[in-house]
Amino acid sequence: MKQINTVSIALKPNVYSTFRNLNNTVSNTLGEYVDNAVQSYLNNRELLLSVEPDYRLKITIAVNWERKSIVIEDNAAGIDTDNYERAFEPAHVPIDDTGLNEFGMGMKTASVWLANKWRVYTKALGESMQRYTEFDLHKVTTEGREELLVTETPMPIEAHFTRIELTELSNHAPTSNQMDKVRRHLSSIYRKFLRSGEVEIKVNDVKLEAPCFDILNVPYYKTPKGNSILWKKDVNFEAGEYKARGFIAILDKIQNNANGLVLMRRGRVIVGGGDERYFPQVIFGSPGNFRYKRLFGELELEGFEVTFNKNGFRDEEDLYAFMEALRDELRNDGFNLLGQADNYRQRDREQHSDIAKNVTKALNKESKPKQLTRLVQETENKINDQQHIMQSEQLIQQAERLGGNSESFTLGKELYTLNIELVSENDSDSIYSVTMGDVDSNEKTLFDAMESKLVTCKINIAHPFFTRFDQFKKGNDYMPIISVFKALTLAELMAPNYGVQSASKLRLLFNQNLMQ
Repeated sequence: MKQINTVSIALKPNVYSTFRNLNNTVSNTLGEYVDNAVQSYLNNRELLLSVEPDYRLKITIAVNWERKSIVIEDNAAGIDTDNYERAFEPAHVPIDDTGLNEFGMGMKTASVWLANKWRVYTKALGESMQRYTEFDLHKVTTEGREELLVTETPMPIEAHFTRIELTELSNHAPTSNQMDKVRRHLSSIYRKFLRSGEVEIKVNDVKLEAPCFDILNVPYYKTPKGNSILWKKDVNFEAGEYKARGFIAILDKIQNNANGLVLMRRGRVIVGGGDERYFPQVIFGSPGNFRYKRLFGELELEGFEVTFNKNGFRDEEDLYAFMEALRDELRNDGFNLLGQADNYRQRDREQHSDIAKNVTKALNKESKPKQLTRLVQETENKINDQQHIMQSEQLIQQAERLGGNSESFTLGKELYTLNIELVSENDSDSIYSVTMGDVDSNEKTLFDAMESKLVTCKINIAHPFFTRFDQFKKGNDYMPIISVFKALTLAELMAPNYGVQSASKLRLLFNQNLMQ
């Protein structure tokens, strides 16, 4: 086995500083490390399985804000002797450039984009040495370094891994508020590998799961009494040098960020891994129409070249022409997917009409003469009892937290954190309460402390409202009403910006009306 003492970093040192200015996203950048690990696994799958029959590729990404570090680790086959020098020399493509790491720039540009310093430990399966090297952007640029020292350490030949440690993070590094988005994007980008079960990816100890959406299964809109059809069109389409494999289908229910096409190449999502999907007008029509909202699909493309940072296809005109040709496949008489997507909306309206009739019947059954007048009078009596209202609010505000979650958002130029907390307080009239600041500052209501950026919504699951209706039995049963309280909390926060005074009064009246 060849001994390696140094590796070339080839480019003029000042070129590395320009990497920091590349137009990229955190998710795509972290994806470069995942690409390398997945490709190492694919290239050495048989060897890995021969050594470990139950082998599964595991990739972990750990961001530590206290230490200002990012650690990416995988148990793939490691960087072997033949590829080691190529791995660190920018623009030196790998021996096999038909995989995910085709450009030979991923690890280097990603690491410089994210951090000033990085270290790489790797041990190739079947070799007897672990190799370690480190990169310091400041030293490289000021001292004109064009080589990195490599330290070799003996290690058992059956060991295999790569560990990359990034420190002195740049301002591109992810914040804690970005992590949910990073997980969602990486789950989407590597959906094919995650679904296969061959690859496990964890981001800050959270295991990623591939997105999955239910497909419409109803009769054709022209024959509503006919047999149900699964509205999914398998695609196996060729036009010249270009090919597409996958499916296009109709969503069972409209969901945010579910519609649109996801375009893949070599198993990795290129377009649609983030919050934006691909919506060729020849297939989806205009934004806002029913087809646009409900069509979705995944296509593995061949013949199209990708951009340097793998977030788009170069041949945009050819891609659009390809979609035009594909459109005819989606609207043939035997299986008119586009026609169903356009016209199934009318069936939804009919179902909504049936629901409205049933609701009307139930409302008429519940209505009693003068009942509403009595309820309003009782609410007015209670709302004027300031001591009772204050005591009811304090009880729920001081109640012990049983569970909940936090989300960050921006309003105007201010960053807020919204805490949703579930409590159980039998003696309070309030089904929910909103405060600004720590719970201990309960003498201050939301609009008495506008300088604070922490908003807490406490939801009282012991409130009689939840025992009055049979549907509140399991955790998921509460989600729709919790979404309502979340929206009311945000409305209360935003209302003063639109001239509303004493916005919290609406919540107090709401709580008292709900008790009647």
